[in-house]
Amino acid sequence: MQRITKDPDIRRQEIIDAAIHLFSEKGYEQTSMLDITKKVNVSQGLCYRYFKSKEEIYQAALENYVKHGVDVFLSLIGDDTQPFVSRLDKLQKMSGITQDDTYGKFVNRIENSRFHMQMQVALCEKLIPIVADIFQQAEQRGEINIENPLAAASFCMFGQLGIWLNTDISDNEKLNQTKLLIKKSLGI
Repeated sequence: MQRITKDPDIRRQEIIDAAIHLFSEKGYEQTSMLDITKKVNVSQGLCYRYFKSKEEIYQAALENYVKHGVDVFLSLIGDDTQPFVSRLDKLQKMSGITQDDTYGKFVNRIENSRFHMQMQVALCEKLIPIVADIFQQAEQRGEINIENPLAAASFCMFGQLGIWLNTDISDNEKLNQTKLLIKKSLGI
């Protein structure tokens, strides 16, 4: 077999992608490092050169998920020339960032629910300072009335998780309830 040399960043991403694909198909617990190496078609030694464990691969995948979520969030509401309410209304598109992709298939497996929560919490933690800055800008322009943008951002980000964990209502209803409560809490 001929050895294929690839850029380390590309190889690393291939390992992460293969792992998430397997986690979504088989579940995290049922996926082994051997499964991952076979999927990528590399030796176990090479895989271990990039990641010491399956957990480390998951952590890298978590970072990818969070970065993607932040990028989507900023693409939707990062334009600070728009009024705050208009930006908030664009969040409709955010609800589907992991519905049909491999990450969504992974975290939406019932046996992977703890990973779903970890990914949501990690995304919220990363978004809090961004949302706090958006709140502060909106407060300075007189669009909202809050005393502590960071506390309000934390409350909004973590408070909405309770709505999104409710399996009895549709995603559209979850989004409507979230926006309504955020608007009320910010005095809009």
